[in-house]
Amino acid sequence: MYPTEPNAQPGPAAPQRPAPAADLDGGDVPALPAAETAPAPAAPEPRREWPKVELGRRLRVLAGVDEALLDRVPQERAWYTSLGGVVLGTATIAAFSMFFAISQAIGGPHWLVIVPVAVWFLFILNVDRWLVSSRLGTGWFRRVPVLVMRVLMAVFFGIVIAEPLVLKIFETAVVQHVADQRTQHLADLAGRLKVCNPVPGGTDTAPADCRATETFNFDQSPVATLRELQARRTDADALLKTIDADTAQLRAINDLARRECVGDSGAGLTGQRGVGPNCRRLRAEADAFARNHNISGNSAKLATLRTQISELESGARASHAAFEAEREAKVKARVAEERSHQGAIGLLERLGALHGLADSSGVLAVGIWAVRILFILVDCMPILVKFVGGSTTYDRLVSQQLAVAERDLNHDIEAEYAEREAALRKRRAEIDLEVLEHKAELNTRLHRAADRLSERI
Repeated sequence: MYPTEPNAQPGPAAPQRPAPAADLDGGDVPALPAAETAPAPAAPEPRREWPKVELGRRLRVLAGVDEALLDRVPQERAWYTSLGGVVLGTATIAAFSMFFAISQAIGGPHWLVIVPVAVWFLFILNVDRWLVSSRLGTGWFRRVPVLVMRVLMAVFFGIVIAEPLVLKIFETAVVQHVADQRTQHLADLAGRLKVCNPVPGGTDTAPADCRATETFNFDQSPVATLRELQARRTDADALLKTIDADTAQLRAINDLARRECVGDSGAGLTGQRGVGPNCRRLRAEADAFARNHNISGNSAKLATLRTQISELESGARASHAAFEAEREAKVKARVAEERSHQGAIGLLERLGALHGLADSSGVLAVGIWAVRILFILVDCMPILVKFVGGSTTYDRLVSQQLAVAERDLNHDIEAEYAEREAALRKRRAEIDLEVLEHKAELNTRLHRAADRLSERI
């Protein structure tokens, strides 16, 4: 340790010097006096302070606070800082709501959405700043109308802001509901198209309320085949009845001739056995009836008709199948066209689905309204906080300052008016003096003229 003076006050120990090192020749370096070798104490380096970001001041700007006036009541800084934070939070929620709304409207997020979201954020921020920065008044009769007007505005903006957020929260159920509605709509459309385009010849008929857009024009139709088939069936039925009647009548004549020939007794019979005149007459009548009614020809014609009917039935079945295939293809094409028009789920569809879900389930309706009311209350929070906080000392100072400013302004106006009046009176006096001077000059000139005239005379 280095020597100190005898009367030196005790202080912090001097810094230790390292032992003298040997020189290059191996000898010791002579020690220097302490006063010459002790280094001066280094001055402390100034600490580098980063600039403070006054977050509280910036939040109070959002509440419309005059910092110079608030310095008189620093106890209320925390209150107005919190109020500015509430305003910022409400505007941020509004920005997210606008982002969700536009994204749902256009079918997905896009970087251009930032522009309307920023505009909406600034708009809500300034509206809430205006709501909380302006005065509510001191008395209830003055505060209530202003409060009601601002609360109504806040509720309106809250409803607009809350709906997209509610849709985002219940997005899974809403999207599923919209998908089910679209699927059901396409199924109903397919059924409606089939009902309005029934298969010809069937028992179903097209309803009277079918529109022109719900009916198709078919390249192949079984109508002609079915009409021809129906005509052939009608002819075959009529011919079959004729053949049955003629056959029954011929059978009756032949039976009567047989009974006459075998000697049966009865009405119209002689009862004599053998081929007599009556027997031959009855057999001739039977042969004549068979020739005249052409039962064999009609039977052949009926067989031909039945063959044609069988062929027409096969053709009708093929035509029916082709018709159904063509109708099914047209229905699928129309359904596919309708599906292509659906596109992405839009905002209106989501709103309709949300209301449909609320109507279909009471529990879900309660949840939807609870979330909706929550966001509405959050959006109304700035004005509610302002009202619940009541009139603060800062508000009274603002009112007093405004009153003083108004009084000073009135005084300034009165002083300016008085100055204008004084200047006007002064100007009038100057004008009167100028008139008198002009009259005096005229009188002088008149007297001079009179004197000159008198001299001439």
